[in-house]
Amino acid sequence: MRMAVVTCEHASAALPAGVDLGVDAAVVSSHVGWDPGALEVARAVSEGLGVALHAGRHTRLYVDLNRAAESAGVIPTRSFGVDIPGNRDLPAAERARRLTDHRAYRTAVDRAVAAAVAAGGCLHLAVHSFAPAVEGSVRPYDCGVLFDPDRPRESATAQQILAALAATGLTVRANEPYLGIDDGLTTWLRTRYPDGAYAGLEIEIAQVLTAARRATLAGAVAQAAAEVCAARP
Repeated sequence: MRMAVVTCEHASAALPAGVDLGVDAAVVSSHVGWDPGALEVARAVSEGLGVALHAGRHTRLYVDLNRAAESAGVIPTRSFGVDIPGNRDLPAAERARRLTDHRAYRTAVDRAVAAAVAAGGCLHLAVHSFAPAVEGSVRPYDCGVLFDPDRPRESATAQQILAALAATGLTVRANEPYLGIDDGLTTWLRTRYPDGAYAGLEIEIAQVLTAARRATLAGAVAQAAAEVCAARP
């Protein structure tokens, strides 16, 4: 029997005390700084599955938990077309502090995944949200499920989740608004666990969804995930 792990990397727009990014608070509290609606859905999914939720505590502009530690975007100097001057020329100690937080989060998630794998397999659901339009690109759908199409078992699991979401009347897309193999926490974890042991899906929800539709989405994901976990390998 597989076990579920639920995460929400961009759950918060909070900044640690004393950190100045050099941008207006309104920018940090917008989709530039976090994923509005994602924490609500992630919490509902984790509660529906009866598992703990791993959620980021700070804005992704402080440190992006969904980016590789060695990537330029892990401490972004520009995000969604907005310059982040406070992240330029960071003192080494400050950069190390942020990367320590990044490492601690990923280590905690990896431990949960490893425990699930040891118990029979892991279904990892990483919940994110997307703006209806970014830099001229319009996203006229309710949600997306991101996965690696070259991993057969993960792909089959993604199709089950997609079908469950579509059955509620939500408009869904596979590997939109981003590719499932782009830099991300699930991509990193795939390098650590084989397809038969680990399936990592990003659930992307439209930020314009009403609370009722978010609840419908969360319920469908939790139910489908429970069925996936209960199914024989």
